[in-house]
Amino acid sequence: MAETLALPRPWHGASDRADDPAVAALRLQRAEVEALLAFRHAAPAQQAAAWWRLQQARRARLGLLGPGSAARLPPLPAAPRGALGRLQAAALRLRLLRIEEARPPRRLRGG
Repeated sequence: MAETLALPRPWHGASDRADDPAVAALRLQRAEVEALLAFRHAAPAQQAAAWWRLQQARRARLGLLGPGSAARLPPLPAAPRGALGRLQAAALRLRLLRIEEARPPRRLRGG
């Protein structure tokens, strides 16, 4: 008689359970950690683009987490010089811009 074993961790057998919210949360957490490492090790000329990739990974992760879990996340590092456009920087200083909802400036999007 074959018994099914309870998997001790949610990532065991993750490839079989792509729609499981726990597996999706772990994948998004890993993507955010990889983006944070890429930002910290980026050359100064690439830090702005790496910061926006980190910000977008966080935004994707926040979409899956509940409000209580999202509030416990550590804050992102401050945007490096040149990561924000002039209007974005002014709006952020005036607290008119929520960085979680912002998009990269056109010069960093390639358009």
